[in-house]
Amino acid sequence: MVIFLLAFYIYYVNFWGIGTPIFFILKTIAMITEAQHLALIDECKEWKQVLTTYREKINKLKNELYLFAPGKTDHETVEGIEHFHNQFHIQLINLHDLKHEIKHHIFEAEKHPNFGHRIPHHYLKDKLDILFGFIEKLEKDFHQFLNK
Repeated sequence: MVIFLLAFYIYYVNFWGIGTPIFFILKTIAMITEAQHLALIDECKEWKQVLTTYREKINKLKNELYLFAPGKTDHETVEGIEHFHNQFHIQLINLHDLKHEIKHHIFEAEKHPNFGHRIPHHYLKDKLDILFGFIEKLEKDFHQFLNK
């Protein structure tokens, strides 16, 4: 975290090098209510449940792959099997990592309820949306592969 004076404003420069005026940060912190704070935590808990659903979906896709794979010797098919097996494993890791990030976010939000958690919360929401979109596309591609 770097704080410096520029053009009579104090800026907080975050990890990505984007400056935010301190008075804006303080205004954001002061504006969060207890109800908003609890809603933020509840939404995180819902995300964890959805992540569990996606983990189950990936495991079902892996089982479909395991039922499909025996006896397949065509080079292109074997490559596809390896590709999807690897992707399912990677996405399970991504789900696990994101679930851990959300748990940490909840812990920090409960520990410091008066600190602004909206920016990290929106960042996590974006990561969830991207991951869910990727998994949906992976599922579609996998079923197209099975139906070849």
